[in-house]
Amino acid sequence: MKSKERYKLERAHRRVGQIRGFYKHIGIFIVINTALLLLKDKMTIAFLGNEAMNYPDAMDWIYWNAYVWGGILAIHALLVFGKIPFFVKKWEDRQIERILKEEQKSEKYE
Repeated sequence: MKSKERYKLERAHRRVGQIRGFYKHIGIFIVINTALLLLKDKMTIAFLGNEAMNYPDAMDWIYWNAYVWGGILAIHALLVFGKIPFFVKKWEDRQIERILKEEQKSEKYE
């Protein structure tokens, strides 16, 4: 297989891995946050004790967890689907080009 074809295949595999990782992240987010919301009273008692039920703000940690994690998930989506750092893609392309050139030079000397 030519190096350019191999490069394209490796890049496609890496891209699929990134997308698969993002979907796993979404799945974990949904499962854990659904469980937390359904079991919020029990979770609050487990983490903060029975006295926490007298304070309605004690359960806010569950919502903040979802907000913060949701923000991280949004950043992950933007990184995977290429809407934020166009410069990262250009940097990757330059690094791959440099590595391929180095490999070609080393092949000449072998």
